[in-house]
Amino acid sequence: MRKLSLLLTLLVITAPLAGQAQEPAMNQAQDPVTNNEFRVDSDASWLRVLAYPDGPLRRFGHHHVIAHRSISGAVMVAPDPLDSTIMLEINVLNLEVDDPAMRGLEGEDFEKEVPQKDVDGTRANMLGERLLHGEQFPTIQIQSSSIEGNMPDVTIVAVVMVKGMEQTVRFPASIELTDDSFVAKGQLDITHGELGLSPFTAAGGALSVRDLMVFKYEISGTRVTDIEQ
Repeated sequence: MRKLSLLLTLLVITAPLAGQAQEPAMNQAQDPVTNNEFRVDSDASWLRVLAYPDGPLRRFGHHHVIAHRSISGAVMVAPDPLDSTIMLEINVLNLEVDDPAMRGLEGEDFEKEVPQKDVDGTRANMLGERLLHGEQFPTIQIQSSSIEGNMPDVTIVAVVMVKGMEQTVRFPASIELTDDSFVAKGQLDITHGELGLSPFTAAGGALSVRDLMVFKYEISGTRVTDIEQ
């Protein structure tokens, strides 16, 4: 009888302690770490690619501005921004060639007006089978794999899907991030080969597009609210 009484006493003393030990674990489970989804603002986001003539006959070529102003996608922003993920999609059929307003932003090398027949020819070559093959591969997809550096100036390492081929590209970026919005902008020199492409050539190679291009971009977006989800 004495042993039974002692056992009951121990149970009464230890029961509250067991409940206290479980409580932090329960609170932790009820407060999981979550990411916030931001949607790309297609109307405010853009990219511009500057392409230059090359070869012995380059004086007969034009400096071109290839622009896109309807980028779509989403960014999942983690509590540590360097753990965030970025997903973008570009419809190559919406690429613009030598829009006068876009050319006006790029300085004296782009002041000369490009005849419409040359604009049409450049667009046809760009979307043709030898380059982007837009009919079969209408979209370029960009998926980040990591973000390196320290905010706000970082390097976004991304897999770029062009013509069904994956290429890893490092995008320098300056990022402004608030609770409700983000803006990422940057510029890099990139070759056709880094995108799995070959520069377009004409006249037996005497006139071509220079392998090295200049890529400029600004991507912005806003946080998706609970109502939108």
